[in-house]
Amino acid sequence: MAEHDPHILSYSHLREFPREKEALHSLKKIASLVKPLMRARGWKVNELAEFYPDQANLLGLNQNKTLKILLRLRYPGDKTQFMPLEQVVDTMLHELAHIVHGPHDEKFHALWNKLREEYEALIRKGYTGERFLSEGHRLGGSSRRLPMHEARRLARAAAEQRKRSGGSGQRLGGAAPRPGEDIRRVIVDAVERRNRALKGCGNTNHSEREIRNISDQATQNGFKTKAEEDAANETAIAQALWELVQEDEKQKFGSSYVEPSAQNPAGDMFPDGDKSQDQTSLTKGESSKSSSSSGPPPVPAATRPNQRPTASAENEPLTWTCQICTLVNKADFLCCAACENERSTEVSVELSKKDGKRPNTREVVDLTGSSPVRKRTKEEKKTATGGSNRPSNSAASSTWTCSFCGRKMDSQWWTCATCARLKDSS
Repeated sequence: MAEHDPHILSYSHLREFPREKEALHSLKKIASLVKPLMRARGWKVNELAEFYPDQANLLGLNQNKTLKILLRLRYPGDKTQFMPLEQVVDTMLHELAHIVHGPHDEKFHALWNKLREEYEALIRKGYTGERFLSEGHRLGGSSRRLPMHEARRLARAAAEQRKRSGGSGQRLGGAAPRPGEDIRRVIVDAVERRNRALKGCGNTNHSEREIRNISDQATQNGFKTKAEEDAANETAIAQALWELVQEDEKQKFGSSYVEPSAQNPAGDMFPDGDKSQDQTSLTKGESSKSSSSSGPPPVPAATRPNQRPTASAENEPLTWTCQICTLVNKADFLCCAACENERSTEVSVELSKKDGKRPNTREVVDLTGSSPVRKRTKEEKKTATGGSNRPSNSAASSTWTCSFCGRKMDSQWWTCATCARLKDSS
């Protein structure tokens, strides 16, 4: 039995290069590994091609979302040596994320991370790709179509056996740290690998014409192969493993978890308590984006706030852009959420200046547990007995200035809201 609905229609490899059969095999293997992720979202790519660009750090390209994805399989400077498969798979996931999002913004990184987590979860369940399934998953030469309930049983049994034997898939980018290995070095290496993938993506630093020229050149030098139909039984087992991964995700994130789909490629990875908050912030972001592109629309009376009106720029949250990976981060993040690059002092000072120009609409919460009425009564008693005889000192000490970023803070706070530095004296 064969699957008549492939998600990658054709392959193109560089036939004149050494080990050309291995290159075609690698393309098919990569396509097979990511197929469950593509199937869940309804993605189809017309062509998956090998390319060998002159730019040494160029790892992948996405031409017109689903028209063609190009991957570097070989090391620059040595056409005979292939790059690690896990690294090329990560590039493939990166280019798949470009089907939905163009720029490397927060939404792009969220989708890329989701694809990586799903891929790693499939590997931990024992998935090695359709047509590349291990012998324990193959059904020999049987032509009988496998019922879905039997595929689920086989997949679950294989996953349990793998769990008992201690087998697990590696995370993308390398193995777990060895005993005695410097964990900081491991983190830095992981950040550098992610940065290489970001810098190696040609979609951000090449125009549409340049991408088309590179793609056409790769196609001219390549040999095109039509995708073969996949065995339906192997597809059923792969789908069953995917369902096991989704069951784990539902247990992890609760009833609010939403499986990825064509309408919602990133799914929903937030616990019950955070779901509404995330949807609210996303709605605000989309609203501000549409407002900036088409001018400020009239605000319906039903949605106007009761408080005094303020400018839209004043309501927008402060953000800063990472100089390494270009991710837009929230103002209270001291390092980039994607690459963990530390925020510079200049950026902290600039955020402090911007925050100082905004109207102070924050409400001060009394953490002493005393009600406002009781507090006023005690102050009146203190004033009547002459206990408060230094009003000037009280007024002078009502604020303090951060020695690191220069922001002024109320005296009741011990740390700076911008850079989190502890105040020098009490």
